[in-house]
Amino acid sequence: MTEAGTNTHGGNIYTASQKYGIKKEDFIDYSANINPLGIPEVLKESIVSNIDALTNYPDPDCSELKMDISLYLNIDIDAIIIGNGAAEIIFLLFDELRPRKVLIPEPTFCEYEMAARRSGADVFYFELKEEEDFKLNINKLQGMMEGIDVIMLCNPNNPTSTLTSKDDLLQVLRFAQENGIKVIIDETFIELTIGANYNSMASYLNQFDNLFIIRALTKIFAIPGLRVGYGLGSPQLIKRLWKKKLPWSVNSFSCMAGCLFRDSEGYLNKTANWLSEEMCNFYNELALIDEFKVFKPNTNFVLLKILNEVINSKELRESMAFKGALIRDASNFRYLDDRFVRVAIKDRENNDRFLRVLHEVLDYRNR
Repeated sequence: MTEAGTNTHGGNIYTASQKYGIKKEDFIDYSANINPLGIPEVLKESIVSNIDALTNYPDPDCSELKMDISLYLNIDIDAIIIGNGAAEIIFLLFDELRPRKVLIPEPTFCEYEMAARRSGADVFYFELKEEEDFKLNINKLQGMMEGIDVIMLCNPNNPTSTLTSKDDLLQVLRFAQENGIKVIIDETFIELTIGANYNSMASYLNQFDNLFIIRALTKIFAIPGLRVGYGLGSPQLIKRLWKKKLPWSVNSFSCMAGCLFRDSEGYLNKTANWLSEEMCNFYNELALIDEFKVFKPNTNFVLLKILNEVINSKELRESMAFKGALIRDASNFRYLDDRFVRVAIKDRENNDRFLRVLHEVLDYRNR
């Protein structure tokens, strides 16, 4: 297992283009988990029609965007902080909290550990077990929470695509509240689950002052290049974060992204329809391949374990890339090894193309 901070993200289409001699636009990128519906037209129109806004500094308070999020989730505007992607919120939060001991269920997103260690914390790990399909075992988790200052959860979790129920999370929150533990939940993919915001814990912010939620527009609205994330927490903590936050880290176009929430119903309905069809279909197609153990997804990506000993995760990634399909080698997530890869779920046409390439690679390797 690599050390914290050396994990590579999916979606580095630029490096892949140079390495494999394939144009960026000719790849199908299954290493990044982005809504395949693409950028909503309302945002494109807003950016084009407001291009002259670049002559002014952006609103340092992101007032309009905060109001749109407040209306979207029905939460207090003073409970919202905006950041340059979820990453800024994660690092800013740990820098403010300065916890001594942090507990992180793993495998998960590497930047939680990076942010915790940068803030000076000791990091402890709760292993998500393959034999339990990487689901969060709440009772065992509570057994490790004694003496912990912060527990960091990802829901749905990346890379396992598991979703922890609200009932289980409420059990964690109550135990944490009784023991003075802060609970941070990254809900970056929550709108890309069946039920979407119904699975969110945002409605419990008023009940638990120890709860902090991280969200982003990146995945659901297919705008990773715009970098828009936000955090939800107690107004007292949010006020401290705004004071510590780097000024003008959120650009003018990102501040305009609130239009996505105002005009989101049609786009989000289309997203829900796509997800309900393709998540099941793609999972079933992958499950037919004998070379893989396929873990049932709860969001728009799937974790696979390679059962065929003639190929490992790095070799599969390389072979797929040479044929124009990128996947995420998951071997550098803690507690995973070179038998694991993660693949995104996209639209039917691209999923079918991806499956053809995958079968070609496996057939060649099995000769």
